[in-house]
Amino acid sequence: MRAPILALALCLAVPSSGLAASAISCHCFRDRAFDPTRPAAADPYVLATARNSLLAAAFGIDKGDVVRALMTGTSPDDLWVAHWAAAKIGADAGRLLELKSARGTWASTLTAAVTARLGPSFSKSLASGAPDAALAAEAVDDILVRRLRADPRALQALRARGASTQEVILCTLLAPRSRSTPGELFADQRSRHRSWGAVVNGLGLAPTGIEGEIRRVLTR
Repeated sequence: MRAPILALALCLAVPSSGLAASAISCHCFRDRAFDPTRPAAADPYVLATARNSLLAAAFGIDKGDVVRALMTGTSPDDLWVAHWAAAKIGADAGRLLELKSARGTWASTLTAAVTARLGPSFSKSLASGAPDAALAAEAVDDILVRRLRADPRALQALRARGASTQEVILCTLLAPRSRSTPGELFADQRSRHRSWGAVVNGLGLAPTGIEGEIRRVLTR
């Protein structure tokens, strides 16, 4: 039993694009420390833990529960939408996930009355048939603005330049440490072709310290 337990402890979900809703999928990140000889090896862990740690900290969820949900087939996008919407309307995130699984889309899961309480931007995206990733991005950006005091325009600019949701979270988190803006940090990473592991290491933070940094920033 020791090996499966150890695997569970080390696993985080793959990005939603590679996760079927009905399948169990797990990516066990063995590279969780920065290695200068393989500077990009820890990048999948760095990006995934930034996304999942923010979710856990923002909504008061145990990180282990997040990992278990992802391992049993719930997509990261659905987790974000469910917990964000539940917090907004006073509902149960688990129940919303059950309804989404049964009905297939967030548009058919969230009624018009509920959608109206989630704000005009989210309502418009939902009505237009926006993909789950876009809906989750709106939920993430809302948390970054309200809890990390991010500039909405800066987040929009990051996404316009091709930053993924994980990269948007990481840039917003690390910008104060780098004494730059999220956009400047992203541009520097891209122009210098640096790995995210190298960026994190260069700012004096270990990949495994990202969760603690997120919790520290959220409570300050």
